[in-house]
Amino acid sequence: MLDRIFSILSSTWLIHRDTAISYLPALVAFLNGQEILLQDSESPKAYAVSFSDRGEGNINKVDQCGLDNGNIPENAVAVIPIKGVIVEWKSKWLLECIGNVKSNPSINSVVFMVNSPGGMVSQIDIIASEIKGLGKPSIALISGMACSAAMWLISAMDYRIATSKLDVVGSIGAKVTIDDFSGLLEKVGIKFTDLYATKSILKDKEFRALKENNDPKPITEFVDFINDFFHDSIRKNLGIREDSPVFTGDTYFAEKGIDLGLINEIATSDYAFNYAYQQGLRNKIINQSKNLNF
Repeated sequence: MLDRIFSILSSTWLIHRDTAISYLPALVAFLNGQEILLQDSESPKAYAVSFSDRGEGNINKVDQCGLDNGNIPENAVAVIPIKGVIVEWKSKWLLECIGNVKSNPSINSVVFMVNSPGGMVSQIDIIASEIKGLGKPSIALISGMACSAAMWLISAMDYRIATSKLDVVGSIGAKVTIDDFSGLLEKVGIKFTDLYATKSILKDKEFRALKENNDPKPITEFVDFINDFFHDSIRKNLGIREDSPVFTGDTYFAEKGIDLGLINEIATSDYAFNYAYQQGLRNKIINQSKNLNF
């Protein structure tokens, strides 16, 4: 439990503001000595779905099994959820799932079920890189929102489908919130005194500049580095111009997201699975053709 709390407190985040604020009551409860639960009410499950072709490009779901099942039927579509806040332990789980998809020849494509406001910066670029390197069609199926870090992840996918005009995408930007809990801690008898080694003149330089000199520049430079990395990834993944309004950090409903090049279309989940399945078959034929030519 404590390692998760420390991870939350010490991490840099790419997350929609409303969700970040919703974490404050839990943080205050922890500081007041109350027990808090930092586990998902329902653990995410990834699985593979097999299909039968009904002709005319239509498919029918037949069965599903876990990604770790050694008997996944040929041309199955993997389903990996990206839901809720993307915390460090979820990122590790996502990387494991993507690795299973990549190594299993029976899986022809993957649908990422997305409803996330974003999350921790840690490993997001690595996950996005692994998605781009899958070698199999990857489809984002958005139901709710895909903001900030989640937007980064879906930008690395081959195709992005919203399920409703009310789905929200974007929030392409970085921020940091500096909270001073010293007053609250002193009320419960806790007082911190920071003492630095003589030569450690740059340790905690960002916080010290703000606290001692009211100078936010070092923190802003730190956030700018992350923000530039984020923007560069979106530009490369989606081919969006540098002067696009999406880089102001705003969020958009699905139709506007399509106009701005953040997502591709609005459709049903059945359509998304059919699209993934058919793209997987095409990709398999192309790869077999390349091997024959070689």
